[in-house]
Formats: sequence, C-alpha cells, structure tokens
Amino acid sequence: MTPAQPICFDRDREGGGTKEWAPYSYNIGVGCSHNCRYCYARHNAVSRFHTVKSVADWEREKIRYGIRKIAAVKKNDVIMTPTTHDITPFYLSEFIIGVRGLLEAGNAVLVVSKPHLVCVQQLCAHLDRWRQQIMFRFTIGTTDEGVAHFWEPGAPAIAERLACLKYAYDHGWRTSVSAEPLLGGYDAALYVVAACEPFVTDTIWFGRMNLIRQRVDHRDRDVLVRIQEIERLQRDSEMLRLYDGLRDNPRVRWKSSIGRLIEKLEGRQKSQTGGEHSES
Repeated sequence: MTPAQPICFDRDREGGGTKEWAPYSYNIGVGCSHNCRYCYARHNAVSRFHTVKSVADWEREKIRYGIRKIAAVKKNDVIMTPTTHDITPFYLSEFIIGVRGLLEAGNAVLVVSKPHLVCVQQLCAHLDRWRQQIMFRFTIGTTDEGVAHFWEPGAPAIAERLACLKYAYDHGWRTSVSAEPLLGGYDAALYVVAACEPFVTDTIWFGRMNLIRQRVDHRDRDVLVRIQEIERLQRDSEMLRLYDGLRDNPRVRWKSSIGRLIEKLEGRQKSQTGGEHSES
C-alpha cells in the first residue's frame, strides 16, 4: 500500500485508553521486563484476572506462538502495537515478523514503545519499505531520570528514549510522543515538550496516571509518598493550568483523563457567556 495522502493517525475516535489512538491492537506476548509500577496490563494479569502468578513472573516475557495469522487480516483503521507489553530485545525479532504481516496486508500501524535504541534501529531497517504506513509514538513522561527509573524501573533511560526519537526523526519517520502517564505535573510537562518537540513530526499527548491507588502497590511508605506527590501535581486545578499553558501549541493533544476536564471547563465558560450569539 502506498497511500496518496498521509494516513491520519490522530483523528477523533470514540472510547478511552488505547481506543483513543486506534480501534485495533496487536500483541505478540505476555509479560514485560520494563515492569512499570503503574502498568494496567500487569495489574490486570497479576491482580485482577490472575492469568500471571506474580509481578516477578510478569517480568519473564513469553511469546504467544500462533499469533502471526492475525497479522494477515486487513483492517480499515489504525492498529496500535503493542498495548500489553513493550518492544524489548526479547520480543524484537518476532515483533518485526508480526508487524510486517500487518503492513503487508495494507494496515496502518501505530508503534508505541518506551524504546530501546537497538530495537528502533532494527525496526527502521526492516520496515523501511512500509514507512508511509507507520508512526512511532515513544513514551516520555518526564525528563527526570530519577523519576523515570522509580516508576519504570526496567525501561530504557530517558536519554536513550530521546536518542530513539531523534534517530527516527533524522531518518525521516513520522514521530509522536506520549506523556501518558505524565510522571509529574505542570513543570514536568513543559520540560517534556521542550526536549521532544524538535524531533516530533506530529503530536505530543498528555494524560494523567490513571487508577494509581488500584494499580500501584503502595504498601511501602516511599511508594505511597510518590503516589501522593503525583496526585497533588495532577489534581484538576494543575491539569487545567497545564491546558492553559499549552493550549496554543498545535502539536499538543489531551488524553481523556485531561480532556474530560477541558470539556467541563469549556462547557462552563460557554454557559456563563450564554453560548454563541448570532449577529442581528
């Protein structure tokens, strides 16, 4: 497939979570060595549905053999991949095979990752002929290495993720950034924009850390303090201040965790002014 027009990856869609970015998802494995504390997939597998025995077991990544046949199916919208693990060196070779199947079937693919440079280099090399069907969206929720390491202990350092973003941008790929979850507040978001925007062709998304007390094990006092800090930095008033600070940036988009606040604010403002008045 060689589209005459660039694929629209970021049009308005119904639903929340991954559905805000794509109606379809594709995963090749179970488990993720990045082991992010807030991970919804880990929480679901370990604590909610008990399909994985423990957090330690979640770190032991496993390929779902037989998944490739799904990749041959043509969809009529964007496919986001992966959504329940990441593209770690363990998954890389099998991931490339699966994504090639998606692309050969004519699909548009949104590749979302806390990226390893070796993985991004290999993806760019092996998927180059389908680059018009692909957007990279790299997760960078802070520029503070210490904060990132606390929340995402097994993931690549922020410096490596920024190197991946620059690599993809410099080699002519479409690039986007996800700061969901944002690992801080107003100031952290501004630092993310400053660091990433020069290497972004499309969008920078912001979203809160969702269901933090459900998904994060906070029996440890230090973890609880960190949770309380995130809750303070991401309270409604701070997220609306962030919106006000970035609303004029054409690259910035808002996930529903912030978007719902914006809708309420704009609804109140419209109500207070009596709505739009037509000229007589």
